[in-house]
Amino acid sequence: MAKFTKYKWRFYADNDITREVVDHLRAADMDVVWVAEVPELRKQKDDSFHYRRASQLRRYLLTDDMDFWNDQKFPIKDCPGLVLLTTSDRSIAKYLPVLLRKLIRDYNPLPEPLYLDGVKIKVSGEGIVIKMVDRDTQKVTTESWAWKDVA
Repeated sequence: MAKFTKYKWRFYADNDITREVVDHLRAADMDVVWVAEVPELRKQKDDSFHYRRASQLRRYLLTDDMDFWNDQKFPIKDCPGLVLLTTSDRSIAKYLPVLLRKLIRDYNPLPEPLYLDGVKIKVSGEGIVIKMVDRDTQKVTTESWAWKDVA
């Protein structure tokens, strides 16, 4: 298990994310820049702008826009780290901080924080999918878990 004591998740939540999700993340001590609260960001409608901006700010992009899952349109190698919420069930918001902390604890064998650049995580009503570039083969790999397997 990782030995670091504090990891502060840093998100760039686009216009598609609801206040409920943002509030749950902030209540869990996660750092969230929400596009809806920043006038100069709010007027930007282009997905590519937000993809680049999240990367420039060194934040993970949080969205429910399925376009970001498309590696042709948004290459995974350029991904700042993506958490895609595809469920209309917004009660998932209260479980999102727990899920993210579990990923850090269980998925990271290193003694320092896990960084998600080049990683896309899709959270749906069925479960979780993680897509990333394998460091050894440089090929895109995908792992999936049903919610019953995550507990």
